[in-house]
Amino acid sequence: MGLAHDAPGYMSGGIGRAAVFLVCVKLASPSINRELHGKDVYKYKKKTKPPSVNRIARERAFRALLHSAAPMACSSALGLLSSAYTEDADSDPEPPAVTSTIVVNAAPTVVENAPPAGQLSEFNAIKEDKKYGQQVMHSNPEYEAMWAPVAGPALQPEQLRAAGIKSKSRFVGHASVYNPSSDFAFEEQYHTFNAFGFAANPSTGGHSASPAGAIVGDVDKWAEARGGSVFSLKQPLESKLEDQRKRLRIDEEGEAVPHAEALSAEQQAAIAAKVKAEKRKYEGREDKVEAAPMEERSIFHGATTTDYQGRSWLTAPADIKEEEHECFIPKRWVHTWSGHTKGVAAIRWFPGNGHLLLSAGMDTKVKIWDVFNTRKCMRTYMGHAAAVRDISFSNDGTKFLSCSYDRYLKLWDTETGVCISAFTNKKLPYCVKFNPDEDKQNLFLAGCSNKHIVQYDINTGKAEQIYDQHLGAVNTITFCEENRRFCTTSDDKKMLVWEWGIPVPIKHIADPTLHSMPAVAKTPNDKWMLCTNLDNQITTYSAQDRFKLNRKKCFKGHVVAGYACQPGVSPCGNFVMSGDTDGRLWFWDWKTCRVFRKLKCHDQVCIQAIWHPVEPSRVATCSWDGTIKYWD
Repeated sequence: MGLAHDAPGYMSGGIGRAAVFLVCVKLASPSINRELHGKDVYKYKKKTKPPSVNRIARERAFRALLHSAAPMACSSALGLLSSAYTEDADSDPEPPAVTSTIVVNAAPTVVENAPPAGQLSEFNAIKEDKKYGQQVMHSNPEYEAMWAPVAGPALQPEQLRAAGIKSKSRFVGHASVYNPSSDFAFEEQYHTFNAFGFAANPSTGGHSASPAGAIVGDVDKWAEARGGSVFSLKQPLESKLEDQRKRLRIDEEGEAVPHAEALSAEQQAAIAAKVKAEKRKYEGREDKVEAAPMEERSIFHGATTTDYQGRSWLTAPADIKEEEHECFIPKRWVHTWSGHTKGVAAIRWFPGNGHLLLSAGMDTKVKIWDVFNTRKCMRTYMGHAAAVRDISFSNDGTKFLSCSYDRYLKLWDTETGVCISAFTNKKLPYCVKFNPDEDKQNLFLAGCSNKHIVQYDINTGKAEQIYDQHLGAVNTITFCEENRRFCTTSDDKKMLVWEWGIPVPIKHIADPTLHSMPAVAKTPNDKWMLCTNLDNQITTYSAQDRFKLNRKKCFKGHVVAGYACQPGVSPCGNFVMSGDTDGRLWFWDWKTCRVFRKLKCHDQVCIQAIWHPVEPSRVATCSWDGTIKYWD
């Protein structure tokens, strides 16, 4: 527009206004911009006809106008522009290709007379060319200079803010790099710091003239631990023994001998005894806590221990008779026994007619309850220092065994509450079982945490036999085949079958698909064993001959993972039941393996349910909520 106003004599009013309009329009013409960048003007738009001669003439005039600096060039360009309007736009042939005269140079200008490399710091390596708007470099950077490590920002924070550079994405100083010798070394120091509060300094690699420079964290604890790590500090046996050896190197007056070359025979024997005791202590962790027996006592809660005829309170009512009958699923809650202050681990019916109920509590107490008459607690047995895990009646019910987490097994007189004897092998007894034979009532088995099944004799008070083939703690003991054999399950996910008195298993049941079986129950006909698996299933094994798994008899639906919920079978053998983790009691049909009914019994896990041996439809359940419930 400025050029049009400077040359008014070369155009009339109408043509001048047209030229000004064309200059304004063509400044935003995409076709010219594409041609200036070396692209074909005819490919700007698809589906359009080739430009006419008039359009090409106008574009040529505008290019001449842009590239000329003299007024004569402007006038000639305007003359071409005015003559182009008189030509026909439809009859002209297609013009030849037009080439651009503009050369684009994107590379920066390199100064030939650049200063030496040592003087580059005196001026900026990169300057701004105000004429062309380009950056001028005095020298091209070398490869080593481009990939040199960055020690920190070249500009100060104020300069960074002035330049508009965000400091969050830039280096702010020197960062120390810790290159451990291995991944294990780094993990060792990491866990050492989390456990003890000190670790090797990553900046120095743990090597420094002073402990403060070599250690990160508590230097005092580091000095006390003698520079150990999380792994070495867990095994202080060697250091303790060395200290004991130093303490034993004393003279007759009791003063330490600084450089004693030889020890006496007594000192060597003392050191050997100390070493043996320490090794035994650290090899068997359970031996560190010595089991201490507790004083046994009992409390009778009834009015009298005998009735008007002189009969003991253990005597069953005369109107109770054991006979076969049809069983039904219980529907209603009858009674609740709530005498334990903590959870109940196991319950047992009195042998024969079940007029009494024995319970083992986590409150270290064993209680026996009346079922038919008063339904009150008759006697409390106190003699354990820890929770009672399992109990077992003798055949006549006059004695029972209890095993506890205090590592003791105790034999009790049911009527008087006197502790007859106590047994221990300094291991945790997980289960206990009397031999069912009448001629072997003085023998019982105990499954322990050290993988052993120990056979005790009540008369001698000693262990007569040890069955040792399991690889984990023994959870259950079940007699089968007329009590000539017994089956054991363990945490090693195996089932072993033993002959009585022979410490070699005759049957080994193991499979990669098997799970641990913490609870086992036998059917009334002694043909099958129901095993609670930790995969929320109850599997069935044959209790005779081959002890084969019956894959058709599998009971599912409940959740017992993590708990030793004891299964139960009705006296008629038609129903299978088991508690679950939600306090519910599940009933299955034996023939179809389908869920028959579910009862909400307790607030916490229902650990065991037992069917009454005489009553046709009575079931007792116990739970970790400390209650025992009776259902009809």
